[in-house]
Amino acid sequence: MKQIQYSYEIVVISLDKIINYIKCLKIRTKIIVIYITLLVLSFIIGISTIYAIFKENTEREVGEAGLQTINALKGNLDVIFDNITQSSNMIYFDKDIQQALASVNHQSIAPSTLLTIQNSLLNMILSGKYISSVILIDSYDNYYKSYKVGPIAVHTKSFRNTEWYHQMLKSKGDGFFIHKSENIIQYPSRPTLNYITYVREIADKNDYKYLATLLLVIDESVFQKYFDEVTENDHSTFCIVDARGNYIIPPSENKDEIGELLKGKITSSPSYQSVKFLGTDAMLVQRDLGIQDWSLVGILNMNSKQELSNAYKSILIAFVALNLIIIIACVIVLTRLIFSPLTKVQRHMQMVESGEFVPMPIEEGYENEIISLKQVFNHMIYSLQELIEKIKQEEKIIMKNELDIIHAQINPHFLYNTLDAASALALLNDNKNCFKLIQALGNFYRNSLNSGKDVVTVADEIACIKNYITILNIRYDNRIKIHYDIEDRMLPLPMLKLILQPVVENAVYHGIKEREGEGNIHLKGYLDEDEMIFIISDDGMGMNEERIKEVLEGKTRTNKSGFGLYSLIQRISLYYNIESPVTVTSEIGSGTEITIRLKVIKGDEYCGN
Repeated sequence: MKQIQYSYEIVVISLDKIINYIKCLKIRTKIIVIYITLLVLSFIIGISTIYAIFKENTEREVGEAGLQTINALKGNLDVIFDNITQSSNMIYFDKDIQQALASVNHQSIAPSTLLTIQNSLLNMILSGKYISSVILIDSYDNYYKSYKVGPIAVHTKSFRNTEWYHQMLKSKGDGFFIHKSENIIQYPSRPTLNYITYVREIADKNDYKYLATLLLVIDESVFQKYFDEVTENDHSTFCIVDARGNYIIPPSENKDEIGELLKGKITSSPSYQSVKFLGTDAMLVQRDLGIQDWSLVGILNMNSKQELSNAYKSILIAFVALNLIIIIACVIVLTRLIFSPLTKVQRHMQMVESGEFVPMPIEEGYENEIISLKQVFNHMIYSLQELIEKIKQEEKIIMKNELDIIHAQINPHFLYNTLDAASALALLNDNKNCFKLIQALGNFYRNSLNSGKDVVTVADEIACIKNYITILNIRYDNRIKIHYDIEDRMLPLPMLKLILQPVVENAVYHGIKEREGEGNIHLKGYLDEDEMIFIISDDGMGMNEERIKEVLEGKTRTNKSGFGLYSLIQRISLYYNIESPVTVTSEIGSGTEITIRLKVIKGDEYCGN
């Protein structure tokens, strides 16, 4: 383990040295190295691209040729299957066969009946080019057979329990092909013989009563003969498989390897794909036979694929030579147009580095990247002083806002007046209201101070307002009525503290307090997509458009300092990055409505301070 750790450290140190060495190289050297690297990469990409195109074209040609071959081979197999189907019709519509089967008695078979059936089966064997055996099983499980190569054993006792027998009864006279016969037909001298069987019910043409089951056997050699004719010249391999990749007619060689290759690759549509077979490139071609779930599959040899031709080699040589010429030309041009001007720019930047913020001289009459670089650099110098000045102004605003917040949190006049009210209540022995006042005062400052944190929940801000109104109503004999309409889903959301309370305070002191009788304040809050909207309205004295403009611009008519709307707008704009977050509408004698927009603080943005 220590040895591995040591080797890893050596590799890391070596890489760091290489990276540092590259960083210290001059731009001229870096560009030359980059161009040489690009040349090598271009050479590799060029060869790879040409080879990929050549390989893709070759695979497409071989694949399309393979599909043509397999289509032609399927056509030959279709001839075999059609011939077998037509041969079954000969038996089905043979009057002698119909009469003979209808006259069969399970007790005994008349010699004439047996002779008639045997002659018909013999004629089918002699006329059927592709049929190796024909078997007829009547309704009493008597069987009749004829074959080219024997012997043949027929087990009729269990044939009614086979899956194909039940399928035959459901097919209503239509024949179909199956693989072998579920051991109903056996070849004692050739137990491993592979074959395909055509199964068809023979029914009475008059009343469609079941008469017999016809089995026509096609030997595997019939199919292998066609496969061998196709593969004679190009050493390809063909076979017939089912949807699970099991052999119906296996290939003549490499059965295990091909079986492993076909796993998971059998499809129902004509297709071809490049595969690795026995360590070489091959093309797997397949298409559905239209029988059961069988597919005709071919493995085509790709050894015919040739190496890159001389034309491709010439293209590669020309490609490399062109890259070399381009590199030499680029080095010369870059030295004159870029390296020399950049050296001058470097010297001037070194002057700026020493603290001399002197603009670069700019040549007139043309534009390029280096000229743009000089212009941007000069613009940076010109903007630097403005940026510093702007930062100073923002720092002043932030400091003032912080002082305003402190003043709002611990307002001495509000605190003194509240304590005076508590003292008066104590002298009057109004213990209940005195306790309520002091408790509300404590809760108010606990919520507003919030351990120095800038962010509270909407519920906390509303609680602060409720405590504040409780204090005022005890002092002013319940003159202030406040109504809350806040969506419940807003209450746990975080927001910047002391946003709503100062607005409510302004509504009390500049709206309701200056009029006679009770005053009403309505506080509404709802979510609008990714924004929280708060509307604070009162039925106080109101104000005109000129006064609204003064309030929004922070212009006060007295020297009395306070936490006004202007400071509130600055806090919201700086924290939430919102332009014009506060809207004021008012009318003299009718009251004022203030709308505040805040962004919903996401979970990853809310740090709780």
